[in-house]
Amino acid sequence: MTSWIGEWARFHRLTLIVWCLFLAAGFAMVDNYGISPDTSNQRFIAIHALNYVLHDDQTLLQIDADRFYGAAFEAPLLLLTERALGLENPRHVYLARHVLTHLFFLIGGFCCYLLALRLSSDRLVALLVMLLFLLSPRLYAHSFFNSKDGVFASAFVMALLFASRAFDKGSLGNYRGCGAMAGLLIHLRIMGAVLFAVVLVFRAWAWFRAGGGAARRRAAATIGGFALWGVVVLFISLPYLWEDPVGRFAEYWTTLSDLPFAHSAAPPWDYMLRWFAISQPPVTLVLGLLGMGALGLAAGGVFRRGAGGARPDAAWGRRELHFGVLLAACFALPSVAFALLRPSIYNDWRHFYFLHGPFCLLATFALMGLRQLPVRELRKEWVGSAVCALTAAGLGVAAIEMAQIHPHQYLYFNFLADRKTPEGLHARYEMDYWRLAMRQGYERALRQAPSSPAINLKFFRSKGVLLVPNAEILPAPARARLTFDPTRDPDFYLSNFPWDDYFPPVLHQIKVYNNTIMTVATPDLTRVDPAVADEYRALLRAATAGEPVARESGYEVYRHGSRLAWVKEACEPGALMRKFWLAFYPVDASHASPHRQRQGNNVKVVYGVRLDGKCLAAAQLPEYAVSRVRLSQGKRWEVEVPL
Repeated sequence: MTSWIGEWARFHRLTLIVWCLFLAAGFAMVDNYGISPDTSNQRFIAIHALNYVLHDDQTLLQIDADRFYGAAFEAPLLLLTERALGLENPRHVYLARHVLTHLFFLIGGFCCYLLALRLSSDRLVALLVMLLFLLSPRLYAHSFFNSKDGVFASAFVMALLFASRAFDKGSLGNYRGCGAMAGLLIHLRIMGAVLFAVVLVFRAWAWFRAGGGAARRRAAATIGGFALWGVVVLFISLPYLWEDPVGRFAEYWTTLSDLPFAHSAAPPWDYMLRWFAISQPPVTLVLGLLGMGALGLAAGGVFRRGAGGARPDAAWGRRELHFGVLLAACFALPSVAFALLRPSIYNDWRHFYFLHGPFCLLATFALMGLRQLPVRELRKEWVGSAVCALTAAGLGVAAIEMAQIHPHQYLYFNFLADRKTPEGLHARYEMDYWRLAMRQGYERALRQAPSSPAINLKFFRSKGVLLVPNAEILPAPARARLTFDPTRDPDFYLSNFPWDDYFPPVLHQIKVYNNTIMTVATPDLTRVDPAVADEYRALLRAATAGEPVARESGYEVYRHGSRLAWVKEACEPGALMRKFWLAFYPVDASHASPHRQRQGNNVKVVYGVRLDGKCLAAAQLPEYAVSRVRLSQGKRWEVEVPL
């Protein structure tokens, strides 16, 4: 206990100030983030787990894949926010969850500081490493709304701190604590088994080198204590295992190690590393890679010198190198395993966010090595100051860019990705998978019609089931004004994609790196600028001046230049909600991919607008020559328009 207090006492004053600034910034920004689709699922996992433990409710065993996710973080979160504090308003519940989840992330950053301090004995280096951890744009945003991947990344650093203390002290008690933390890690994410396996291998190597006698017995005792406490804590904390520990753990391992319900099945071997490379600040990438290189050179030198250990004048000794190899193993083994096994995963590299902590800690070796560089005619402290200043500048650049794209840091890309081409990132990568920008869409729609008591919304090119929960974090009066009634005409359309067709008119867009992540459009031209409405009326007059090229179900289809327009004299309720499907048949077959030859090419969906009592929709024809267009409204009607 006294050793822990002593470590706290070494907390640098500047580090305390910086950490408190992050805490204050988190409180100031917590209400800017939306709700992820996983949030309600995670909350229900905690409810089902508590009901299973306290009331023998079997619902936990009947739900689908969610039964495999542990509640070691979610259950205390639920008990604190909804039971102890008695929060009932959904907005207050979600804001409290975001605050506590972010606080856990900041504690993980502090543990990163303690680990770097143990490695370097340099408080300035440790502070910079903590900032490398905290100023990861994607992880920073996830630390508010993601109580799975973000929490696991912080917990992994905490477990590394336990492992570091166990390696230093070598006592059975410390290895029991390390095992308990490893068991909790496996409970949170199956990838926690990485640390469990690495520590076991290190202890087995220590047992092998002990030779015999008391040293070997002590090593064997630490192995047994570590493994036993890890298994016991995992079993106790994961109620799903209680009735059949072996069989259900095998099911748990099989399911979560290769998700059958994930979106990215059999990804390329370099999928994770490529995502890691394009979504980390450059300063983090450079220092992490340099740290791995410096560690490799130093460790290689120690192995060549044999049992004699490091030179007395070396920048770090055997203890630091020992733990550095553990960090490198925690980063490299999952990366290699992913490349070989190519498991199914969800979007970007969020299942591997826990690699961020070990990678930042490896940067400690880069900073230590660079500060020890022998440079002629320059004093060593000048070199060290220059290295720290350059690192701080790189961190400042990352912080500025995070502020520029706030609160959408979860979409951060560095210069290695194409950030300049309009909608270029949309074409190659998943963007707002979480649909968090829909919160800003709701707020914009509410501001657009401040006097309307109820605003009906329709989602296009998006799954409404993922979007509606974002309304729950809005203030109650605003939340009460939003409706999602499919039987009524919408007041606004919302999408997390760009809207490039002629209708409906776009009112507002949010862009990150020139890529649209949220669009608000309106079917009611009275809500747009009068000049825009005049433009649409001019199109309607010009299109309907000639004879229609087709008629179907009350619609008359007209062609005007490079546009198709179809008009209905009267719109029944809900008419604007229906999707109009278009399939273009190119004259040159090279413009159609093989699987589209029979169905047409570039199938798109458009919606209508209400204009002077008429129902009007329009679409831009493609640039290539088209022989005909198939126009349909689901199963209601279909018509072919020859061109």
